[in-house]
Amino acid sequence: MLYSGPVHPRRGVDDFLFPTQSDDGQRPAHIGSVAQYAAALAVVDLSSCERDMLRAHLYAPDHIITGMELAGAAGHFGPRIGHKKYGRVGRKIAQAAGLPHCQADVSDYLAAIFTLAEGTQMESEDWRWVLHPSLAHALRQCGYA
Repeated sequence: MLYSGPVHPRRGVDDFLFPTQSDDGQRPAHIGSVAQYAAALAVVDLSSCERDMLRAHLYAPDHIITGMELAGAAGHFGPRIGHKKYGRVGRKIAQAAGLPHCQADVSDYLAAIFTLAEGTQMESEDWRWVLHPSLAHALRQCGYA
């Protein structure tokens, strides 16, 4: 069972049961379903800058964004600060959704972003991030679009 009841904006994440493995066997455990992301977005405390970063990623062509672009969306400069701030968003959403930490051979803040997007390192210190389709759907469902 994916969750114990319908997603309702007044319910908290604790009202839902989340699997530690993906519900379809196809998705890694650190990537949430639409329902998991929507439930997390309904209760997680995000700053306006953090919401701006999610919107920027959602509105980016093909949902692809770089760390430099993420930093700009938050009013900062440089891919490292973009990654650190977006990693904080990933960590908050993962915790609210009950998703496990991604086990990747990268820094903690980069690993946290893998909850939000699939990433590939560019030739510089920057990364290219493709928003997970389930998160994109949940963001639209929760009014980010």
